[in-house]
Amino acid sequence: MKASKQQELKNSKSQARKALKNFKRYIGISLLASFAFGVYLLATDKSLWLLAVSHAYGLVAISVIDLILGISILFLDTNKLLIPSGGWAVLTILLQIGDIATAPQYKMTPQYFAHYLFSLWAYDGLLIAQGVIIVVALSGRSYQKMLAKKKVLTYFDMGLKNSRRDFLQIGGTIGALFLIAGVLGVWTIFSTPPPSASQTSQNGQVGSGQTTSNLPSGAVANINQMTVGTPVYFDYPSSGYTNMLMKKSDGTVSALSMLCTHVCCQCEYASGEIYCPCHGSLFDLSGKVLRGPAPVALPSVELSIDSKGNIFPLKMNGSSACV
Repeated sequence: MKASKQQELKNSKSQARKALKNFKRYIGISLLASFAFGVYLLATDKSLWLLAVSHAYGLVAISVIDLILGISILFLDTNKLLIPSGGWAVLTILLQIGDIATAPQYKMTPQYFAHYLFSLWAYDGLLIAQGVIIVVALSGRSYQKMLAKKKVLTYFDMGLKNSRRDFLQIGGTIGALFLIAGVLGVWTIFSTPPPSASQTSQNGQVGSGQTTSNLPSGAVANINQMTVGTPVYFDYPSSGYTNMLMKKSDGTVSALSMLCTHVCCQCEYASGEIYCPCHGSLFDLSGKVLRGPAPVALPSVELSIDSKGNIFPLKMNGSSACV
């Protein structure tokens, strides 16, 4: 009878080892896939580096840890990394989804930012890979417990009976991950917003380096001090919302928002066109889209000019993803 129980235990542990070996393979492959998705995003999405550098560095850290864990799980003869990998996957998902809360920092609504992120197949792939890791890690927990115990376990015991100690360990780990994610999220939200591009300047700063002077309160330039074809950049309706004021050959002036209508990256003016360095959108001097992915034209600024030629912005006209 005793020999029969020992043989049953041996067979059960052999099955558990085989199952864990497969689970380790699935987790390792998923971690390497997540690493590949992260590297693809870092290499192809310039807005990460130009608009959200802190998010880019965070994704670099996630990708490096994914790579280290993936290689370790695939090539090290240990089962101890399964649950930590599941915990890391939970934290990764929380951090990636938590990025949506920082949308106002980058002048976008959370709804639009979420739509943009989930439209990126590599971002979706990264989240799916982490979800697979969580499911597989939880599935492998019962087999890990089986190998750790000396008595014969039924499948009911393996799947449903958890000790109070296991419960506290798992609950404590998840709680710690939530705490870390919360702290990082708060830090990101309250960190200093990214500065505008180098071309951005204070009210009255002309693109060539010349400056206007003696402007009344609220004025952004004086039409008599402007040069045809030389832009003046000003912030309106608030700091960080850069616009370009241009004097035309017929003596009239117009102003356009310089925040791309795709994901609110800072555009640049050169050779009679407005270019977005993040994703390559191109606009003409009327704000019309010449090349996407920007979906709509640049908003314009309605202007008022007094008898002395001082130019005042009145309101924004047009739609944009930028709030």
